[in-house]
Amino acid sequence: MRDDIDSEELAPGVHRVETVTDGKIHGYHVLEGPTGPVVVDPGYVDAPTTVYEPFLEERGWELSDVGLALVTHSDADHFGGNHELREHSPGVTIAGHAADAHLMENTDRILEERYSMFEPDHGITYEQDVYDWLTGMMGPDESIDLRLRGGETIRVRDRQLRTLHTPGHTAGHLMLYDPAHDLVIGADGFFGRGLYDVDGEYLQPPPYYLYPEYENTISLVESLAPETLSFTHYEVLRGEEIDEFVRESLDFVAEIETLALELVDERGPITLEEAIEGVVDRRGSFGLDLDLAFPLSAHYGDRVDRGELERVEKDGRVAWARP
Repeated sequence: MRDDIDSEELAPGVHRVETVTDGKIHGYHVLEGPTGPVVVDPGYVDAPTTVYEPFLEERGWELSDVGLALVTHSDADHFGGNHELREHSPGVTIAGHAADAHLMENTDRILEERYSMFEPDHGITYEQDVYDWLTGMMGPDESIDLRLRGGETIRVRDRQLRTLHTPGHTAGHLMLYDPAHDLVIGADGFFGRGLYDVDGEYLQPPPYYLYPEYENTISLVESLAPETLSFTHYEVLRGEEIDEFVRESLDFVAEIETLALELVDERGPITLEEAIEGVVDRRGSFGLDLDLAFPLSAHYGDRVDRGELERVEKDGRVAWARP
């Protein structure tokens, strides 16, 4: 196994395979299924051969033995390796939630509908180097064979792990729950106060765009009270570390909602770009500050649904104001 890849058995037959890419932790997972290994997230474009294959070979498997890949959600570093995995294991079944499948299957579509979702109404786009980075993590288009809804089970050794539909970060985000060992494989389900690199520097704020779904996902995991929680971009959390991370995640939600409404009252009508600038002025930079568009739009949209705010137009852009 390469020196820059670490692995850990989180529960019998459940392995975390971890590497650092672009300064960020990527913790992927392999399950010991009844007919061979199951991959949870094929990862970025070449992760099947650079991350998974060394781990599998050390345990007497081949990449071609992978019969099932569960993609937790539609982000490039989670599904970008689908094509390479299929090339090495032509019979693999690639599964993902029905709400995210169409985005995973088409690079142009995800670039337009997810990674450029704030351009039409708000004029907010990433710099070209960010799009180049995202595109570089995705291989050629690959189909999703099995569309899930949440609640399905995957056999691992002598027990069943259950898929959980946990929207917020994306509409079709999935987690895996092992009740026999109090383990949750959390993927990108929630983010504390944001994502950090391995040196502790901010990379981006919590990128959720569905509220209250995101808060409900946090509360669901809290109610399961797992002993072990393995997110993709964080060290494995255990015991009280999980309680603290849940609190941080819920506190950020409450804080950003309060601040979003304060900005409307002080500056409304307020555009999304102005709201982002207002948050950074008060709270400092989160790294990729444009990603504040996700939580801010989520909270503004929820308040519009409640009738507490209304969408208006300001300088040709969507804005929010009190009715």
